[in-house]
Amino acid sequence: MYAGKWLICAVIIMIIAQSGCSDDGTGPLVNDDPVCGLSTTLLEFGSVIFGGTSDQTFIITNTGVGTLTGTISESSDEYEIIGDASYSLDAGVSDTFTVRFTPTSLGIRMCELGTGSDFCDVVQCTGIGGAHYYADASSGLDTNPGTSEEPFKTITHAVSIAGTDNIIGVLPGTYDAALGETFPIRPKQGQSLIGDIPNKGLGAVTTTIYGSGDASPIDSYLSAIVGADQAMVAGFDIGAPYTIRTFGIYLADVVMTIKDNSFTSTTTNLYGGIRARGTGATMITRNDFLTSAYGVYSNSCTGGMIIEANDFLTMSIPVDVVGDPNNTIIRGNTFVGTGQIGVQVQHGVPLIEDNVFNNPGGYSNYGAVRCQGATANPTIRSNTFICARGIRIDNALSPDMGTAGDPGENDFSGVTVESIYHMGTAFLNAIGNTWPHASPICGTDIVLTSSGTITWGTGLGEECP
Repeated sequence: MYAGKWLICAVIIMIIAQSGCSDDGTGPLVNDDPVCGLSTTLLEFGSVIFGGTSDQTFIITNTGVGTLTGTISESSDEYEIIGDASYSLDAGVSDTFTVRFTPTSLGIRMCELGTGSDFCDVVQCTGIGGAHYYADASSGLDTNPGTSEEPFKTITHAVSIAGTDNIIGVLPGTYDAALGETFPIRPKQGQSLIGDIPNKGLGAVTTTIYGSGDASPIDSYLSAIVGADQAMVAGFDIGAPYTIRTFGIYLADVVMTIKDNSFTSTTTNLYGGIRARGTGATMITRNDFLTSAYGVYSNSCTGGMIIEANDFLTMSIPVDVVGDPNNTIIRGNTFVGTGQIGVQVQHGVPLIEDNVFNNPGGYSNYGAVRCQGATANPTIRSNTFICARGIRIDNALSPDMGTAGDPGENDFSGVTVESIYHMGTAFLNAIGNTWPHASPICGTDIVLTSSGTITWGTGLGEECP
């Protein structure tokens, strides 16, 4: 009798198991899901020189059944998956992923890798952006070896000791004449001065270069830094005593990168941000300009210059292009504040595109873009104008504001006075733009003060006057 009862119980248990019921009666057992196996949940890259790379790998294995799918994602641009970031793994199948760390800032750099699957944990990454030499205004000594543990005191000394193409990491502090700096600071060829890039030098403790000296025997400009070929300056609050013809950085015939800086001063205003001339090709990007007179003053830069993704917050003339040929690009910048002009083109054929001139009621005299000289003939595309006057043309012969084959796509809908103010005699195209009215009104949106003509459409009568 008892044996029969035990047999009945065993049969019931087998039926429950085979039917997929849970042992607590709450629902069916899920036994066909994938199971994610990670070879590690922490990748440590150690110290990597700024701009260098280091690779680590991890493995995802489906240790269950069904199919395990997902796509790896990175929370930091300093880390990337090399190759295909997606996976689809049948039971028992693995895939290996390579992660590359490329530090773009100094110090500890963290990242979280999402696996794109609810069955997998995240993978943490940690690395250190390093330098060949270090300077620390608060604790360094110029008699030290310049390591991260025993840094130099001044940037001047670090530059003199470091070789070409070396990285100099500059820790927060004020680097001025009182500290022992000699101005202008002159990096060697290929040297990079790297400060607090994420905060553009304006962290809780600023990373400030403050001072000036004679920049060049050719002219009488002063500067805090004189550029060098293939060098980089990034992550600083750059200032100087208020003196006419004083710039934060002076460039002559060099190819250089200037990025993620604040051109201002913690104590007084800076006259100009960057003064450039000659054959060099310079990348100026992601800087904040809070100067009094000029942001970027480009004079006969025949090698080409890219001024991109900067914020011009104050100053009379944010960008002044003088004597440049047709290879200067002014792209993706924001112009705000109380400047007389946004971009002034005195000579040359620069490309001015994708900028925002956000100065409501401003630029009422000279315009957000001023084409001043007879050879000032920029190509103007896809800009947004929120101001009183958009484009002023003094006596330029061929500024290009849009053609039938290449529409301007400039947005003048935020202009409150004239979208285009044409003082010259040239016949100009301004086709394919957005105007304050459905079609531009001659004498209101497009104003001509001489015998010039502006075509805004492609059909008969679509021109002013």
